Amino acid sequence: MNIYLQQIVWFTAIFPYVFLLILLVRGITLPGAEKGIKYYVEPNLAMLTVPTAWQDAATQVFFSLGPGFGVLMAYSSYNDFHNNVYHDALLTSVINCATSFLSGFVIFSEGPGLVFVVYPEALATMPGASVFSAIFFLMLLTLGLDSS
Repeated sequence: MNIYLQQIVWFTAIFPYVFLLILLVRGITLPGAEKGIKYYVEPNLAMLTVPTAWQDAATQVFFSLGPGFGVLMAYSSYNDFHNNVYHDALLTSVINCATSFLSGFVIFSEGPGLVFVVYPEALATMPGASVFSAIFFLMLLTLGLDSS
């Protein structure tokens, strides 16, 4: 039974990344994609002086890494005594940062309207819309199951 649970966890952890890459490839092949990419990666240095930008950045870090939620303490109780926690913390932070940056290319709004309105409408315009929509909502399910 344990081997099946491991396989399910691996699938639900990797599947959202695969779907994110599929959406990224599809998005960069659309007309006007270069304008959106340029807007996303071109820095607006004036925003560095806006305090709410720093507040939003700190909120994002605490929300995405989840320090203080108690889940990290529960996970750490399963570690070996001599586990390299510095390596784990660095790896987790790098993967989180890379995921956030990559998803920034695919996400074009925020809030529940993005998930339940914008994405389904965007997927409906793609060839094989029903397949992509089913995969998208399966991805949402796996993200919900894997989130602490």
